[in-house]
Amino acid sequence: MPWQSRWVSGLGPILSLLLLLGLSAPATALVWQDVAGELMSPACPGRTLINCTSGQSEQWRELIRQKIAQGESKDEIMRYFVEMRGEEILAAPPKKGFALTAYLLPLFVVLNGAGLILVLTFRWVRRQPISEPTSSAHHDTTDLTEETAPDPYRQRLLRELEDT
Repeated sequence: MPWQSRWVSGLGPILSLLLLLGLSAPATALVWQDVAGELMSPACPGRTLINCTSGQSEQWRELIRQKIAQGESKDEIMRYFVEMRGEEILAAPPKKGFALTAYLLPLFVVLNGAGLILVLTFRWVRRQPISEPTSSAHHDTTDLTEETAPDPYRQRLLRELEDT
């Protein structure tokens, strides 16, 4: 069994090395894609940097890769592009100042709409049903006077029934 223990002890460093090599490349690609997905393309209107196929967008993607290789964080890279082109380069408005309304307004509308639906539902549920006259084989119209029937259509119906 000595050969098994040497094999198991040698397996640990190999697995650690494979794990480190396997995680480093996707993490860099994920950061690159993450940054490029949050910046608008300078050449393709309405597209993010990751979705544009222009040459200028490719140069910017390469610049992002270089900045990541230099060890810059996502915030530093985003700040660089905002300083270079302004806040309109961002795919989403910043969550501060007046631009914060872009995030809060839909929430406000949804909450008010839900509140309105609840209030109207409770009003409709609490509304008293209109009492109908008791049904019998012979409908007596003398019970239905104009005082109990303020509706003009009901009054007209009563007058027409009396005339016949």
